[in-house]
Amino acid sequence: MRILVAQLNPIIGDFEGNSQKIIQTMDHARAKKIDCVLFSELALCGYPPEDLLLHDSFIDANHRYLEKIVQASMGLMVIVGLVRRNPAKKEKSIFNSAAVIYDGKLLGFADKQLLPTYDVFDERRYFEPGNKTQIWELKGKKIGVMICEDIWQHAGTVAEITYAHDPVLDYLSLKPDVVLNLSSSPYHFQKPSMRVDVCAKCAKTLQCPVIMCCQVGANDQLVFDGYSFYVNSKGQLVQMAKGFEEDEMVIDLDL
Repeated sequence: MRILVAQLNPIIGDFEGNSQKIIQTMDHARAKKIDCVLFSELALCGYPPEDLLLHDSFIDANHRYLEKIVQASMGLMVIVGLVRRNPAKKEKSIFNSAAVIYDGKLLGFADKQLLPTYDVFDERRYFEPGNKTQIWELKGKKIGVMICEDIWQHAGTVAEITYAHDPVLDYLSLKPDVVLNLSSSPYHFQKPSMRVDVCAKCAKTLQCPVIMCCQVGANDQLVFDGYSFYVNSKGQLVQMAKGFEEDEMVIDLDL
């Protein structure tokens, strides 16, 4: 299975520009005979959208432009981050989600379960935490999908908070063949190597490769450094994308 990791610089609120980048990347993927394209967390609307999330028109735009991406996905599996409405209408009305799309059809969503509210993050202010862990299948491989913070609790590297559960452990019984993580992780000194360590611990626990797609660019005071990467089932770093610029990294899991 060939995966294209799309390390892009989404602009907050630029749905037209962001969706064009996403669809252009999907065109590149078809030309490279890719099976699955992985985008970063909230790639459709940009991260962090903050109080734009309080406007119905902003949420509606996520759904409207998602339809365009679904229509353009022929021949591909696409995993892209966006905001979606919470149909259950619980405490919060929206989720931080990954849409899972295949060949012109929306298969469903993976919702972010651990919502950081410390340091520069304030996600619990806006989002309902997800509560479902599931597997998606492509070409005989079982794919796990996690969003940024969901993978960090397991590594024990977040000193500011301890969550009630560990989404990585939820995947043990599901036995994924690969875990894909959509991330918008801001840069600080030695952050790229910290991310690799976090994903390596997940890979060793689940005994499968882990691929993280990171955002690049800057929004307000936050800088996003890229360095998307792939670790194998032993936690060894196999590939890493460029830093501080957009990149398309192709991973062949069959090699």
